[in-house]
Amino acid sequence: MSLLKDLGIEVLEQGRHKVVLQMDLTEEHLNMEEKKAGSINAMLSETAASIGANLNVDQKSSAAIMGVNVHNLNSFKLGTLIVEAISVRSGENVQTWQATTHFEQSAIPNGLSTVMLKKIQI
Repeated sequence: MSLLKDLGIEVLEQGRHKVVLQMDLTEEHLNMEEKKAGSINAMLSETAASIGANLNVDQKSSAAIMGVNVHNLNSFKLGTLIVEAISVRSGENVQTWQATTHFEQSAIPNGLSTVMLKKIQI
């Protein structure tokens, strides 16, 4: 089971300072969002930040989410949703990422999130 595969999320760019994901929203996704408002923004933001944060830790560590602050700014519709996560601070143990979601070819944001992650030993 893979979140990326199961929800049809495509990784467009991944790096230590920026991660970009895209997902085609379907009626099923809109129904899910209607029942649990903010779940798509939160899930995409957490996923993008986690991918980037894990590129900043060694192989014996992992980045675990400490907290997420999500602001849902606009409602969803059918179309392709993009999330762009940028590293704001990458400290020795704690990283902060900011993620913005918007529809493809639109500058109007649908969501703005801050994700804090902590390095843990695995």
